[in-house]
Amino acid sequence: MVRSVVVRTETDGTLPIPPTPDAISPNWLTRALRHAGVLNRAEVVAIDVTPIAAGSGFVGQTARLHIVYSEQESSAPPTVFAKLSSADLAVRQQLRRVGIYEIEAGFYRDMALQPAFPIRVPRPYLSLYDEGTSASILLLEDLSAAEFGDNLTGCSATDAQIAVGQLGLLHAHYWDAPLLKALSWLRALTDEVQARAGIYQAMLPRFEQRCAEFLTPGLREAARRFASVFPEYSQQCSHPPQTLTHGDFRANNLAFAHTSEGRGLTVFDWQVARRSRGPRDLAYFLSSSLSVELRRTLEESLLDLYYETLKINGVEGYSTGDLRRDVQVGLGAPLTTWVIAGGMLDFSSERGTDLLKRACQRLDAVLDDHRLTSYLDELA
Repeated sequence: MVRSVVVRTETDGTLPIPPTPDAISPNWLTRALRHAGVLNRAEVVAIDVTPIAAGSGFVGQTARLHIVYSEQESSAPPTVFAKLSSADLAVRQQLRRVGIYEIEAGFYRDMALQPAFPIRVPRPYLSLYDEGTSASILLLEDLSAAEFGDNLTGCSATDAQIAVGQLGLLHAHYWDAPLLKALSWLRALTDEVQARAGIYQAMLPRFEQRCAEFLTPGLREAARRFASVFPEYSQQCSHPPQTLTHGDFRANNLAFAHTSEGRGLTVFDWQVARRSRGPRDLAYFLSSSLSVELRRTLEESLLDLYYETLKINGVEGYSTGDLRRDVQVGLGAPLTTWVIAGGMLDFSSERGTDLLKRACQRLDAVLDDHRLTSYLDELA
């Protein structure tokens, strides 16, 4: 079994952060894998860098490293997934406001390697973050052999049950845990409310313009009302009980594989992890990863599964009424994401357009089903 060791999240000058995947040299990778404890005698003699376009661009650079060694070692990974910050210093400084790189580096240092961490995540070999320049690099287990979820098609009923069950385990494990406030990189929503509110308000007109063809009056109204109560919403979502939330818990960030214990799940992309009320993740998953019809069919059973998982794993003093209210409130999370993403990112490809259209359809339906605008009226 590969032993996973995060080197550090602050550079000390001994292992510089490469600016691009192509800048990763055999010598640098040899040193990194030695630090990780997966390479002893062998050396890296060649690297074939394959960029992964879906992860490149605005928020960073991703690539798969196919590694050739001087000799065989059973612990040496044949491939590694590399995730780097943007090569553009200006972009890195912008993203520093919401802690994208610092948070994921901190997660792999302080949480992912805990023996009791309740769900499976990619094994980290290296995590480096430079506070001065916001440059970062992660070397992670390559999950290419797994079956990745797809937001466009959505999860099956079986995979939805697996995902929600694992989400309940994660949230129960860190429910009101003192550790959460001890981690300087793990933010609450109130820690960045002005920055996020400003981005949301700036992107809202562009979101409306780009999605005009399939934006319903209900979704448009909800998005506008939400802009006026963003600070109040963030404050409410930061009340206890808090737990570790993934922040982007959707099909695209889930990988499934058959194991000796059945169908297993690995959860990746922890760049927007927060300490918040747990059902924000559940609301995010329900709105983004299931067709409207399947969500309406499964929703009650998924809520029951999540609640029972919390109870079985020691959560007390939290009622089913609390859960339903938190799911309603939590729908502000996918609304925020899609307004910002729809206004900021490029969805001009055929798949991108289909994805944005389907996201709006699902979001419109779930906001209506859970009467989000009534909640926003209460906040106002």
